[in-house]
Order: sequence, then C-alpha cells, then structure tokens
Amino acid sequence: MKHQDMMDSLLYLGMQRGKLTCQELNDAFPAEFLPLEEVERFLRLLEGLGVKVIDSEENRKKKARRNHS
Repeated sequence: MKHQDMMDSLLYLGMQRGKLTCQELNDAFPAEFLPLEEVERFLRLLEGLGVKVIDSEENRKKKARRNHS
C-alpha cells in the first residue's frame, strides 16, 4: 500500500473513532520508510482534526489497573 493510501486510511479511521493508537501509527509509518517531517505533518493534521493519538488500548487498561491497586 502506498504511503498516501495508508495516510488516507488512517485519517478515515481516526476521524471515525476520534483516536488512533501509537501502535497503529508505528505499523503504518516504519521509521526507515517515511521521513520524520512527513510523520510530524501527519500528526499535526490529526491534531487539527481533533483525532487523538493514544498509547495502545491494552497498555492504557494495564496502567489504569495499576493506578487503582
């Protein structure tokens, strides 16, 4: 899949859910294939659209459980 297609897919998913996980972004944009400037531009676009980038759902649940213990 081309980088632009991947970005479009992630934008759509993020706008539908209101969030994307860091893992989803890491999977889509391996550091060796996409310049950091493009990733930063994409993150600013997400922010401007109100899409949050969060830690993975599983990690968030683990942290929440630890904080309640």
